[in-house]
Amino acid sequence: MITKTMMQRWLGPVVVPVVMMVALGTLVVADAASAQRPGGRGARAGRMGGRGGLSSGGQLMHLRALDLTEAQQEQIRSIHEQSGEASQAVDERLRVARQRLQHAVTANVVNEGDIRSLADALGTAEGDAAVQQAYLHAQVWQMLTPEQQVAAREAEAELARRTEQRRQHMGERRELRQQRRQQG
Repeated sequence: MITKTMMQRWLGPVVVPVVMMVALGTLVVADAASAQRPGGRGARAGRMGGRGGLSSGGQLMHLRALDLTEAQQEQIRSIHEQSGEASQAVDERLRVARQRLQHAVTANVVNEGDIRSLADALGTAEGDAAVQQAYLHAQVWQMLTPEQQVAAREAEAELARRTEQRRQHMGERRELRQQRRQQG
């Protein structure tokens, strides 16, 4: 019998990173397209904790720092507009698939076949979203100059380094809390 905890262990490492990558990547393109000013820096540049997007990670997250030309900014807007309806459709499929799986997982009676079927459907929807995001990423990436691509990779590496530091710090804090509980 599969328990809720077992399902969370299985879904967590697979679904959460894909969902985050897709969601953040979509926000990246939207934020970059809407926030760029002709001067190169975005309208919200310098603000702490904007609305996700460029400040919170994801592929091509540092578009603001790449000094995009006006033509590049327009291309990004166009790419985002062209993908808008498809992105909304994928987002809706993901939302419905997650909701259906959650209902099956929290049902009074465990139906393993139903849960597995719904998890497979969610996995397929996640895969579709990842493929769509990959196409978006590739379109934006191709319009960057080699120098901008290098700068974007460096920014992504820095983000990964800081994210790992935060993860380690949170782990240390968790261990300290557990030690305090055991002592007290």
